[in-house]
Amino acid sequence: MKIAIIGASGFVGEKIVDEALLRGHQVEAIYRRNAIKERANLNQHKITIFDEQIFTDIVKSCDLIISAYNPGYYHVAQKERFLDAYELIFRVAKSLSKRVIAVIGATSLIQYDGELAREGFFPKPWLKALEGPDAVYFKYKDDMSIHKTFVSPAAELIDGERTGKYQVGKDHLLYDEYNESRISVQDLAHPILDEAENPKHIGTRFTIAY
Repeated sequence: MKIAIIGASGFVGEKIVDEALLRGHQVEAIYRRNAIKERANLNQHKITIFDEQIFTDIVKSCDLIISAYNPGYYHVAQKERFLDAYELIFRVAKSLSKRVIAVIGATSLIQYDGELAREGFFPKPWLKALEGPDAVYFKYKDDMSIHKTFVSPAAELIDGERTGKYQVGKDHLLYDEYNESRISVQDLAHPILDEAENPKHIGTRFTIAY
């Protein structure tokens, strides 16, 4: 497959690039700052997706788009930037009939008491920085005109190892045997590429944790 990956040099995006290349896919890596390691089957594009025509030209030949877009958690207008970015991503994807896998946050997941994970689970200083992904999810989750899948990681996302061992859920926060909600970015990338290759969650959301 030929896959466009947005945010390809970021904490999550770079591991998605690694997983896609490991599986033999062609990757069009889109990022706005730091380049990533050159490898076979990898084309790098240092652009902002808000250069809409350039972005469209890159993704038009791709089989799907994986977005790990993040303007920076402390961007002065983070929520608005997230919404603007996904309005553009989804508009371009619809115009080209492309599927989108979008990595969002964990704060929109549901705890088993029925409350959103953002209520009482995450430290309050973090919540302002996490408004953007939540706003995107709640705006578009019921929009069936977009060929999309949302992905939420566990509450704690760490740099670790690719074990290939994890739980997959839907809308509830998942915990391990130690009552912790954690996943490595390496293991987050694994089911994202599974979904790219064998879609099972189109029009909905899934979550991953140990």
